[in-house]
Amino acid sequence: MRAIITTFFLLCLANATIAQSHSFDTAFKSNKQILHFSIKDLDSNFALLTSTYASRIALRDTIDSRGLAFIDFPDFNNDGYADILIDYLGNNSTYFLYLFDPITKHFKSIDGYMKYPDAVQLKANSKYYYSYHRAGCADMNWVSDLFKIVNFKIIQVGHIYGKGCEFEVKENPQVIEIYKVTNNNEKKGKLIKKLPYLKYIGDSGDKWDFIKSYWNKNFQKFDLNNR
Repeated sequence: MRAIITTFFLLCLANATIAQSHSFDTAFKSNKQILHFSIKDLDSNFALLTSTYASRIALRDTIDSRGLAFIDFPDFNNDGYADILIDYLGNNSTYFLYLFDPITKHFKSIDGYMKYPDAVQLKANSKYYYSYHRAGCADMNWVSDLFKIVNFKIIQVGHIYGKGCEFEVKENPQVIEIYKVTNNNEKKGKLIKKLPYLKYIGDSGDKWDFIKSYWNKNFQKFDLNNR
């Protein structure tokens, strides 16, 4: 039932977006309690996002409504509670994430999540997630980051830069660069490995399998506090 309600909500919101108007109200069960959600325009640029859980205020926040594509309710961290994921249209989709805190019964915004689009939870260790976004050359160049969420804050621990562009490869060699990120500072990331691009990604679709496999097999190398 939840999936049907969510799909209906997305369709309604998409139609409202075309008309430059955002207004919707829905409810469904989350961990045996009623989660109620509503969105209403405040003006042409902003909307009020409100949620209650078990009839108590769980979220009240003003969001940018320009470019709003959809709002979904996945159990992002697999803790048994629905979370809120907001998607904005663009060259790369931009996402905002609110995780439900079962202790306070409130949704908490995860600052910086917009830097980690299309995040997927690792199967090898559910504490970690990896993201993906395009980095130019018609998606032949791309980036994937490994991160975890601790106390509702993102901590980046790994970074992969795939350079698969076929233009002027002598000047710009095709390579996969892998970095270890310390102190949550990507600018001070340490290059730990270079892999020949075509050896691992012969076809553009192979990158998805490579990213998934690499992070699941090697995540422990990037975080000393992985246990």
